[in-house]
Amino acid sequence: MRASRRGRSKVARKANAMLDLYSVKTQIDSMVADERRVQEDFRAKLELALAEYRRWLPEWERLARKIDESRTSWLLPGLGEGLGGGIDSPARPNTISIAATDGSQIFPDRHEISACFLINIGYILLHYGTGEKPLMSSKPRLYYREEEIYEEWGGARIFVNRELVGFKRGLMEFTELADLALAAHAEGHRTIALSDGTLILWNLEGKPQDFRAAHLEATVAAMDELREARVPVAGYISQPGSQELINALKLGLCPLAAADCDRCPYQEENQLHFSREEIDALNGDLWQGRGLPCSPIEGLSDAVLVRRVLRPGQRTPLYRSSSKILAEYGPHYIYYFYLHVGTEIGRVEVPEWVATDHELLDLVHACLYDQAEKGQGYPVALAEAHERAVVRSADRETFYRFLRDTFVKNDLQTHLSTKSFKKRYTGI
Repeated sequence: MRASRRGRSKVARKANAMLDLYSVKTQIDSMVADERRVQEDFRAKLELALAEYRRWLPEWERLARKIDESRTSWLLPGLGEGLGGGIDSPARPNTISIAATDGSQIFPDRHEISACFLINIGYILLHYGTGEKPLMSSKPRLYYREEEIYEEWGGARIFVNRELVGFKRGLMEFTELADLALAAHAEGHRTIALSDGTLILWNLEGKPQDFRAAHLEATVAAMDELREARVPVAGYISQPGSQELINALKLGLCPLAAADCDRCPYQEENQLHFSREEIDALNGDLWQGRGLPCSPIEGLSDAVLVRRVLRPGQRTPLYRSSSKILAEYGPHYIYYFYLHVGTEIGRVEVPEWVATDHELLDLVHACLYDQAEKGQGYPVALAEAHERAVVRSADRETFYRFLRDTFVKNDLQTHLSTKSFKKRYTGI
């Protein structure tokens, strides 16, 4: 009798432990219904954005004036060549050299035997039409001295953290790229320099003035040399999430002649700034909780819009960035365009001296599309530079093993923290 009860008890526990598939199915049905609504809302937003885009195409100059006269909290594009339309890719020159760099790092770790850190720059020089072998290598550099581990900015002595290492790596990537491209140019190669990511140092905003000035000075100096040699440089951003074009269309939806987002009359908290007559002159329905005039296309990206407009190989007109940091770029103010490379829309950034030189601009367009085709959707030179630069977890473990072994071999005292020891050797 007892055995029978024990058996029934085990069965009951097993039954209680089973997954309630009916409940899971009900939740999956709800998830799918929610996802369907999200997708339907997305398609409706995209269709409205496309309609607005086409509406403003012939009147882009009026939209450009509204952009200049408005005050918004969003980044807006400078429209100098129009709002849109596809520009076909020129033919790539038969003979061309492509320089590219990328970087990776081993961050400083206080729990290791040394607070040193390492930056590895991968660099690529691909030659087309010359029969020369490509240059593919990397350049690691170890930082360990006191003045390298601690830096002084804004009157404060700072341990080199992950953010500072990231800044240092980004600057090294760009200056190494300039040196590589200029060396190829000096050897008689027609060269283009490709940077992985943005050319806009937006992350310098808010940093100490001396830190900001040092990074800008080095970047501008490298660009000066490239401009003097007439070697075009371009930054390629894969899967961009930027929204400047969408923001321009949002501004176009605003009924006001010139927008001032800080005092938007369609936001209830701002009503006190306006008379009853001014409020009545606006569309009253929008005061009744139906949303702001600019909200119907909120959340879309430029890439989603542009993909419906361009064919593979085509680019948009040039747009002028409105990032504040560019006021300190001198003759290297950044312009950008979107490029349909086949599998995605990429954002391409170039300095003003490339943007205003049709030959250099066409060279950037043709080479980037050709590189993306060779790389099956991503510029092959940038992909190869990344492969040379990347520091994998196994590399990091080998690096610290070298450190430990070398310290021991030279009778140097080592201090490995308990935390690091447990991370390495804890078992189950």
